[in-house]
Amino acid sequence: MGYLDEKGYVSQIQSFSVNDGEGIRTTIFLSGCPLRCKWCCNPETWTINPKIAQLSVKEVLQRVKRDIIFFRESGGGITFSGGEATFQQSFLRALVNVHEEIGVDMAIETSGYFIWDQVKDVMEKLDFIFVDLKHMNSKKHHELTGVDNKLILENIEKIGNLNKAVVVRIPLVKGINDDEENISSTAKYVKQYVPGGKIEILPYHNLGEKKYETMRLDKFKNVFNTPSREEINAVKEIIRSTGVEIIDYK
Repeated sequence: MGYLDEKGYVSQIQSFSVNDGEGIRTTIFLSGCPLRCKWCCNPETWTINPKIAQLSVKEVLQRVKRDIIFFRESGGGITFSGGEATFQQSFLRALVNVHEEIGVDMAIETSGYFIWDQVKDVMEKLDFIFVDLKHMNSKKHHELTGVDNKLILENIEKIGNLNKAVVVRIPLVKGINDDEENISSTAKYVKQYVPGGKIEILPYHNLGEKKYETMRLDKFKNVFNTPSREEINAVKEIIRSTGVEIIDYK
């Protein structure tokens, strides 16, 4: 366990989460993200800010161990989130290795934007993978997130070959990526490249708007609309028509 002293930046450790995978989970939010999604509700995780807590793997492990009894009873575990959880590769790898040794179920929430060969070993040790697919059109994806989707699509295909439980998440923003063409092509892509993969719809919310003001990031602040229940149901029907299962952890 030589990696216990490895340190990284953690913006939050959240216990008793039921939205980030099966059972009761502890979600570890790692700082740093290469994307700048226009609807991001956690801009505080974009960069590695020295003011954010720097924790060792040992300190995180001690925190997680308090919740292990709840994992065992509920079929839960830990979820690595962000920011982008793969942004701090060395720290994430050390966290995965130490939790693998004590037999904790592990999930990750990722944008899919990373160099595969640099994190392949980490992905292979995870039990569950959530990966975002924000838009199938590469140009629109770049406009909305600051990067195109080529690398993300390549990584989703590789994730699909791992024989893991995979959920592709669509952050659904009204008038942005909820049109039939985008939803249908997304679902067909998942069906083709992620055998057994499911899709989760995450409707846009504006709960992060105040953060932009507090952090003086007004120039990054954008106002979007939340899709209605009827519009969300219509999107789900499009997905079901392709034969892809929908799941909801929210």
